[in-house]
Amino acid sequence: MSDRRARTSGRSAAFLIAALLFTALPGASVSRADEPPAAPLLRIDPVDHTGMIRRIAVDAGDRWLVTASDDKTARVWDLASGRLLTTLRPPVDIGNDGKLNAVAMTPDGSTVAVGGWTGYAWDKQMSIYLFDRASGRLLRRIAGVVDVLNHLAFTPDGRLLVASLHSKGIRLYDAADGRQLAEDTDYAGGSYSAHASPDGRRLVTTCEDNQLRLYNIEGGRLVLLAKAAPPGGRDPVAARFSPDGKRIVVGFYDTPNINVVDATTLRTLFSPDTSGLTGSFGSVAWSRDGTRLMAAGTVTDKDDLRYIRRWPVRGNEAGRASDFPVARDVVTDLVPLAGGSVAYASGEPTWGVLGADGQRPLVHGSPEADYRNLLAGFTLSADGTRVRFGYEVGGGSPVVFDVVRRGFLADEPTGMAPPVFSAPGIAVNDWKNTTAPKFGDTPIKLSPYESARSVAMRPAQGGAVPGFVLGADWSLRAFDRRGQQLWYQVVPGATWALNVSGDGRWVVAGYGDGTIRWHRAEDGEEQLAFYPHPDRKRWVLWTPSGYYDASPGAEDLIGWHLNRGKAEAADFFPASRFRDRFHRPDVLARVLESGSEVQAVKLADAESGRRKQATDIQTVLPPVVTLVTPAEGQRFGETTLRVRYRVRTTGDAPVTGVKVLVDGRPLETARGLRPVAEKSNGDGQEFTLEVAVPGRDLALSLIAENRHGASDAKSVRLVWNGQTADMLKPRLYVLSVGVANYRDASMKLTYPAKDAADLAKAFERQSGLYREVRTKVLPDATADEVLEGLDWLRAEVTAKDVGVLFLAGHGVNDADGDYYFLPSDANTAKLSRTAVSYLFVRKVLSALPGKTLAFIDTCHSGNIMGARRGGADIDGLVNDLTSAENGIVVFASSTGRQYSLEDKAWGNGAFTKALVEGLGGKADLIKDGAITINELDAWLADRVKQLTRNQQTPTTTKPSTVPDFPVMVTR
Repeated sequence: MSDRRARTSGRSAAFLIAALLFTALPGASVSRADEPPAAPLLRIDPVDHTGMIRRIAVDAGDRWLVTASDDKTARVWDLASGRLLTTLRPPVDIGNDGKLNAVAMTPDGSTVAVGGWTGYAWDKQMSIYLFDRASGRLLRRIAGVVDVLNHLAFTPDGRLLVASLHSKGIRLYDAADGRQLAEDTDYAGGSYSAHASPDGRRLVTTCEDNQLRLYNIEGGRLVLLAKAAPPGGRDPVAARFSPDGKRIVVGFYDTPNINVVDATTLRTLFSPDTSGLTGSFGSVAWSRDGTRLMAAGTVTDKDDLRYIRRWPVRGNEAGRASDFPVARDVVTDLVPLAGGSVAYASGEPTWGVLGADGQRPLVHGSPEADYRNLLAGFTLSADGTRVRFGYEVGGGSPVVFDVVRRGFLADEPTGMAPPVFSAPGIAVNDWKNTTAPKFGDTPIKLSPYESARSVAMRPAQGGAVPGFVLGADWSLRAFDRRGQQLWYQVVPGATWALNVSGDGRWVVAGYGDGTIRWHRAEDGEEQLAFYPHPDRKRWVLWTPSGYYDASPGAEDLIGWHLNRGKAEAADFFPASRFRDRFHRPDVLARVLESGSEVQAVKLADAESGRRKQATDIQTVLPPVVTLVTPAEGQRFGETTLRVRYRVRTTGDAPVTGVKVLVDGRPLETARGLRPVAEKSNGDGQEFTLEVAVPGRDLALSLIAENRHGASDAKSVRLVWNGQTADMLKPRLYVLSVGVANYRDASMKLTYPAKDAADLAKAFERQSGLYREVRTKVLPDATADEVLEGLDWLRAEVTAKDVGVLFLAGHGVNDADGDYYFLPSDANTAKLSRTAVSYLFVRKVLSALPGKTLAFIDTCHSGNIMGARRGGADIDGLVNDLTSAENGIVVFASSTGRQYSLEDKAWGNGAFTKALVEGLGGKADLIKDGAITINELDAWLADRVKQLTRNQQTPTTTKPSTVPDFPVMVTR
């Protein structure tokens, strides 16, 4: 129920429909039992939020910031770097249940409380969940909350928790045990703010009944001191004490006015100037020293950007305001930081920091693809397999995605048709952004508070019933030509764009969560979903059962949420954990043609000879591991590190091994892991081990394995504070293989052998990053020579070194879809005996103890890695190589089914040409004399596209456990 109305109005529909809490709304969660659903829920889950960020909170030391979102997660971030540390996952259901409106953090940062529409599906009441900030473990659940939670706040000592509800007032809880200590139910409307004074003795709240309420907190009791209607508006929505506790600033929902009142009497003291403004300042804050007021919300500047307005304050006077644009959608929350800075959140969804100097040292997240006002720009091919959309409001930055080829197209094809908004005898009126659409003059009934957003005619093709489809905030509906509803579907967000394929088989919708989904026109059942990541490179495509395909680095944008009961934190398993079962590009390519996921699976299995495989992920779960110590940011001064961790696994699949990684590469772990405590609360068993680590800053990661696979990696970054030692520079080992001349003359290429030699020379010209560079160049290598070269890498590379593999030439897939690199003496009829198996290459590279890079430049990039189940693109196996358990940084010459091009004008393949130029210094984009992984990636992306006129798109994929690092020093 992601409603972007909130991004222009400042108040979301999640708040509005809370009034209907006890009414069964279409799209609301439906209770099936007294426990959350046990079945896995397939969810989008990138690092950033995909739904509006409602609230934020920070600890007293400004170390951590936590965000709460409509996407049903709360996320803990390192406030200095913006890095995601922990994702907090309450139990959720389909529909509304799990959407988070409120978050609070104890001043010491140890505990995070979240709430919203949380628990109604199974309890018919809401719950507040308190999490351990560091591990994400659910500490306790406060049940029995009678309405939707709009706001949460801890008192300054962290002992009490205040909850503001949509109705029935406020509640005061003991944070340690969850006991309700006090309440005030005399509220004639929703309360959206509660804030304790700096000394923790008073509390101020707002309410839609146009009243501020001021309380004393006395021994866990609430004593009402004063109640008043602040001037300036009729709907006070936010109120905050000044740092000295003497004043309260109030912001309103219905006006841009700001009011400052006395914190004892609620008498108005002054009002900062807001003349000439429209909109509202629904978020307000004081700077921590009390010398500035800050406000933000829906008020915009001339460029339609939402800004934070700051006023200097001296006594009871506000000076001239300064405005600082920060977001293109509503600013939902402000929290002051030390030194005059302020943290903010927006509905884009993004969050960031505005410094006292007006600069923004940190802006995190980027808006998902935004399909608002796309209208005619949302075009489809006649069969629905190609869709054109824009990443920006109004269709800006348009691209075309091809479902069958599973990739973006360089050029827009002909025959793409826009939606049709009317047809003879069918007139849908007042459908755009209104709550009262009409068929002719007859109202079309929507859910209460729901607005229509899009419409498209349904052609009478292929036996389809002519009529129209209507998209709204929480629903997609089909109607016949007489205006009778044919079907209804709950949808994941506001339906901003609609189109119907020319053959009448598919209704395609662009939703508020950034997805595009294909619904079968006959019944509305979703059969395919597509998420283009806002970085405009990555994408993932999947079916309702979870069969997926993804671009390099994108397969973990989706995964399975598993509830563990209403009193436990949920688990989340990224799609990569089940790659062997669910990575099925052959299925994805057949869905639209066959008409259903079920039929596509049958066709793909029949063609490949694959037997039907069970897709119940609960029977094949990998372990879940949690790092207990060391903690994020911990300092260490000894090279022997004690690691404590907790691991949980299914009863039929005990843990078979544990990997400790430093900067993404494996360490030798201690033998005989020693259990230190048996947990009885479902968190698993705790172990301790000692590992030898280098004396420097590092990223430490842990992966547990059972017979089903590897866990998601858990990582912390550690800071070395021991004695500085002269660090021995690493050696660089480069195995460079290029095959141009084959026994089969029809496979002859021009430049791979030269490419291999040129790359080796480029590394040999490095200027001091490595104490020695050792290269082995294998032009036109035989199978034995390639295998001997891999053995050389395996024998030479130590934990202190860097290993590089470069492969250029042909590759083929066998009948089972397994990839083989073709040496010069290969016989394609005898691949297993004459070619080099990808599985062997992966085994060697993943076992190298040092940093490992693979550069893949092939005549046809789709065959260099191959796809295990047919298909001719490398994306799946690039994802395999770069998973945390393998830990390899991969530079691929192209994506999907693109060709890797070579040309005599370059004297190389395009990828190698750009690579050699980059390593020669041109990839030093910030001109500091060093070329990092990220810089080389950026250089290759631009240069290869330039050389090939957008016909080839290289990719760089790096495991999440591997930090950026230099690969070359040029001076």
